[in-house]
Amino acid sequence: MNKPTKFIIHNLWWLVPLSITVFFWQHTFSILLLLSVAYIGRIILNPVVKFLENHFGNRKWAVAITTLTVLVLLIFLSGSLWPVIAKQIVSFQSFLTMESFFRLQEKLLFISEKFLPTALFEFITQTFNNLDSAISDVWALALENIKKVLGSAGSLAFALGSAFLSFLIVLVFTIFFLLEGDKFRNTLVMTVPGKYYGLTNSLIEKIASQVHSYIRGQLLAALSVAVTSIIGLYFLQWVTGISIPYTIVIGLTAGLFNLIPFVGPVMGMIPAVILYLITDQTMPLSIFYVLLILGVFGIVQLIDNLVMSPYILSGSVGLHPMLVIILVLLGGSIGGIVGMLLAVPLAAILKVVIEELIQGLRKLEKTT
Repeated sequence: MNKPTKFIIHNLWWLVPLSITVFFWQHTFSILLLLSVAYIGRIILNPVVKFLENHFGNRKWAVAITTLTVLVLLIFLSGSLWPVIAKQIVSFQSFLTMESFFRLQEKLLFISEKFLPTALFEFITQTFNNLDSAISDVWALALENIKKVLGSAGSLAFALGSAFLSFLIVLVFTIFFLLEGDKFRNTLVMTVPGKYYGLTNSLIEKIASQVHSYIRGQLLAALSVAVTSIIGLYFLQWVTGISIPYTIVIGLTAGLFNLIPFVGPVMGMIPAVILYLITDQTMPLSIFYVLLILGVFGIVQLIDNLVMSPYILSGSVGLHPMLVIILVLLGGSIGGIVGMLLAVPLAAILKVVIEELIQGLRKLEKTT
């Protein structure tokens, strides 16, 4: 039996599933998506399970307690917080019209006239008039895309059917990952030839550690930004008397976009400023309040960068900031928002793989 045939036979355990996944991609994508969500759930919950396992001495009990706690928390949120978020999303959809664009344009000119020099204000007004049709087309396209995203929110995550069925599948996958995640890894490592066992084991451990730290840190940082943004905007409205509708949606948007390095912080404050400008206010419209809104998000980012991130993201991916920006731009060009989210962790994985392979090959050369 020649070497290629031996290789194929010994690796059928992963070649066959890979071939099926690629060949039936349209059908397997939904399953892979649910598996990915479940694995992220495992990454988030595993520290809690390990803590309970050390306390009770039984991993199955630890997984059961953790799962029940998560279910109770989700039931509480679905009955209290989710209806408010859903109501704001539906209301926000009806708020996105071409009329809101003309109102925004009018308010921008109104504020600009008060603090800009006359010559500069006239130039801006003339620019708006000249580009009115083009800007209207851009706004209309943006509204269409935003409504499409809001309208289909959740459909991707629930591609296998109903939301309840998909949730149950994700829950079952997560429980399996929590119970037997280490067994899956050991099974994978044991299939590697003996001389590569140490290299493969070290490679998987370092990749898993870095990816887990990165995902956990990013999600906690996003949650921190979302909560502090919501609190900051509500506090600002209470103190000043201005109105910024859909505060919870704005805060969640800020937290979500914060997952994208360098891009997120800017994207969080834009909706708040626009909604302030196009909403009827009881207080006189002023650039001062716009600056206060920007100040709220500045403080949120300050808290995130100086207080939260140093503790949450202590395990850096070890990439130069300039390279991170390039990777985010490249990921956005290739895969949109999903590409921007995955670009940095994928690069970090590739970095670990290259470093480990170089070190492993050097050790093998020394031993031979």
